[in-house]
Amino acid sequence: MNELGVEPSVTRWNDGEARFLDWTIDGVALRDMVPTQHQTPLFLDDDRWRESAVETLCRLLGDLPGDFDDGRVALLFCPLCGDLGCGGYSVEVVFGDDVVEWRAFDWQYDYEPLDPSEEYKFTGARFDRKAYETLLRDLLSNYRA
Repeated sequence: MNELGVEPSVTRWNDGEARFLDWTIDGVALRDMVPTQHQTPLFLDDDRWRESAVETLCRLLGDLPGDFDDGRVALLFCPLCGDLGCGGYSVEVVFGDDVVEWRAFDWQYDYEPLDPSEEYKFTGARFDRKAYETLLRDLLSNYRA
């Protein structure tokens, strides 16, 4: 069983930076596994992304449909605009009785079907469902406040 968490992170571009919470799997930041400037919508100091954070957390909990036509959920977004036309790092989320799985990580664009690649891809992660839902619902209550 893997452990899902979050940790403070920062992304930088030509004329700015953003502070946010990055996903961790077994203590390793997702952006360390997938070298990118893309980020989660879990901003630490920018309320403009609050709605996106709430929607992403609801999608990861299965309360809303995925970001893409195939049901996949974006984990990392473009840091400038959050537009999935710029591409996003997405995952298939599968719920079992006691387990939540993140499967088939890959880059995806909202204007075309997923074209699986081997770059920056790993097989998946399995989380204890109770711990997963507790973490995401705690984050959700913080972003809704």
